[in-house]
Amino acid sequence: MTSAPHPVPAPAAVPTDAFPDLAAPAPGWSPEGVVFDCDGILMDTEAVWARVQRELFERHDLAWSDDVQRRMMGWSAADVTDEIVRAAGADRAAVHAEVLRTEEEFLDGRIEPIEGAVETVRALAERLPVAVASNSTRTILGVKLETAGFAPHLSTWVSSEDVARGKPAPDVYAEAVRRLGLEPAQVLAVEDSVIGATSALTAGLVVTAVPSVPDGDPVPGHLAVASLTDPAFRALLERWLG
Repeated sequence: MTSAPHPVPAPAAVPTDAFPDLAAPAPGWSPEGVVFDCDGILMDTEAVWARVQRELFERHDLAWSDDVQRRMMGWSAADVTDEIVRAAGADRAAVHAEVLRTEEEFLDGRIEPIEGAVETVRALAERLPVAVASNSTRTILGVKLETAGFAPHLSTWVSSEDVARGKPAPDVYAEAVRRLGLEPAQVLAVEDSVIGATSALTAGLVVTAVPSVPDGDPVPGHLAVASLTDPAFRALLERWLG
């Protein structure tokens, strides 16, 4: 007889009202640099990562639900590893290797840029330094950016392995800003998740929220647009780039 999956307590989520007083930047503000999230903003790999998480949970006989998926959106490989180890009592080194191997398998042939993403990054990079801050591991992030055609337009990219703490901690955005040689308030972050936006806001960046999950938790930001091809976002780019 097959045993029932072990219940996994819903991962702690960042409160969606943690930044209640956000307002649009001053009318004359324009970014001196831009930092993009990767999955769900530049390429359609957020859904792949969710399938990886579900596959891993099922292998370890852990319960999976829409609520767990929503709360784990934006988690790093290390965070997913720790959750499986905590819930299933498995060996951490073995689970972490399994997480990375499974992600590589699921990503094979599935790395596609989101509509308008390459064009947006290219246009910005002609005038401003552009970076990526991601919860992906260093190797996988590099593969994604090279394969999808973003790498030649980027000044740098920061993975969760390049800092002490991944998102929602501010470390990846703080490091990206440092590498660009700018102050946080000079830099625009483009994010699709609560975890990612929390990271950027805590680091002091101006955040544009571009939610990638319909009916998902509200993503905090100073600005909000539907997509990178949203006319409102295109108008902002034209104003900022002159």
